Amino acid sequence: MTKDSRITNIVLAILFVIAAVFGVLNGNYLLTAMYIVTVLAVVFIMKYKDIYDTFYAILMVSAFYDYTVYAPRIQSVYMFHVILAAFVLISLYKLFKDREVIVNLNKKVLIIYAIWFAYMCVSIMWSLSKGLAIKYIAIYLMMFAFIISMMIYNINKERINNTINLILFLVSLVVIVGAVEVALGQQLPVRHYFDTMNLSKLHRSIIEARAIVFSYNTNNLAATLAILSPVCLFGIYRFDNILAKVWFTICTAAGFSLVVISTSRTGIVSMGFSLIVFCIYSIFRIRTLKIQAIVFPLILCISFVFLYYNSSKFEHIKPVNGNKVIDTGLDDKINELSDIEYQEGAAGSLNERGTIILDVLNGTIKEKHYLGFGVGNVQQFLQNQGNTAGIYSPHCYPIEILGDFGIPGILLYGVYYLYLLITNLILGIKKKSVMCFAVVAGLIAFAPASFGPSSITYVFSYWILMGFAVACIQVYRNDNNEYRKTSSIKEFKMI
Repeated sequence: MTKDSRITNIVLAILFVIAAVFGVLNGNYLLTAMYIVTVLAVVFIMKYKDIYDTFYAILMVSAFYDYTVYAPRIQSVYMFHVILAAFVLISLYKLFKDREVIVNLNKKVLIIYAIWFAYMCVSIMWSLSKGLAIKYIAIYLMMFAFIISMMIYNINKERINNTINLILFLVSLVVIVGAVEVALGQQLPVRHYFDTMNLSKLHRSIIEARAIVFSYNTNNLAATLAILSPVCLFGIYRFDNILAKVWFTICTAAGFSLVVISTSRTGIVSMGFSLIVFCIYSIFRIRTLKIQAIVFPLILCISFVFLYYNSSKFEHIKPVNGNKVIDTGLDDKINELSDIEYQEGAAGSLNERGTIILDVLNGTIKEKHYLGFGVGNVQQFLQNQGNTAGIYSPHCYPIEILGDFGIPGILLYGVYYLYLLITNLILGIKKKSVMCFAVVAGLIAFAPASFGPSSITYVFSYWILMGFAVACIQVYRNDNNEYRKTSSIKEFKMI
């Protein structure tokens, strides 16, 4: 056994002891066991030789497991936070030790983050709630730490191939777990958004039949699948093995089905946008891809249409008072779009979200709060308005950015978003990188998907997407990256 192998075994042993303690004291045995098995599976399948690679894989697994593995009696401290803190220290060590890391880091993104962080710190001076400002500065610090750690890790093609394989594996895991939840009509035993709500038996039975997997609610799961499934979608063209192609086709279609079952309209639109990007890419690459450029887009288009109308039939909803229950949630939401008459300040999803958007636009522009209300303080502003039926989360990332950081913030974020989108598009064309196009599809899907969760700022899949987008730019912009074929590239040859 080599020195690196011994260190890896020690790290894994410590990790499993911590996870086991968390699980036993919280009584959360199933999720803890799943977490440990997932880490073991990733380490075994990917066959990492470096402790740095292993720690990175553990970080990504922890991000996907989200809040489900947490410290005893402190539900706001996740296993993810523990792993992130350790990995940041390792990343800083790598940064100062290895000059190649500094050379390859994307300086433009680092400058944007520096300006963004400085602005949010200054915004405390005019924030409506200092407590909220400090809380969200801590959240943004974690986001920056995570993304920058991904940047430090992904400096060559071998490393980014590790990242791609990890995302493919973990998105597949989410889809499989979600499919099992739907088939059984039983969600994983974790804390969900409806636990403290006073719901009727009928309403609870319908909600519990939908997949949530490791997310707090269905909107978060839909956003995760919408913005990360493009990696599976374009993974169809990444691998030569036909079984891998078939699997990622199934995985993408099944992911869309889970989104339909979640009744997330923004998630459905987002995955539709990804499919459009995939079809356009296939058309322009038809001379290279040949028949598969027709077969796979056609299969997916037919699958999406079929699943849009039939996914609710897969649900296993528990009868209520002996009566069969049919989930008409998506139909009701779609009909609501055509039937509802918007009323500012009234109850209902569309009325509440429309009122939130108007309030923030009026507050920042009409009332001349051009610098915003302070980091994290759009919630406090909406609460002060008192006209959003008790809903204070923005449910719209552009509005959240505008409310928190004002016009300068929305301009800065626009530059950041467009830089990632356009640069990946250019690199995808010039370098013929299929994963750069996956990023483009993910970023386009993110635009509508960001309207789903109450706040996507703390949805870890968003952090992964942005980190992956920067990583692709760092790696594929350089012609001189050495690429060595390793066993990690062959992981899905046996699927």
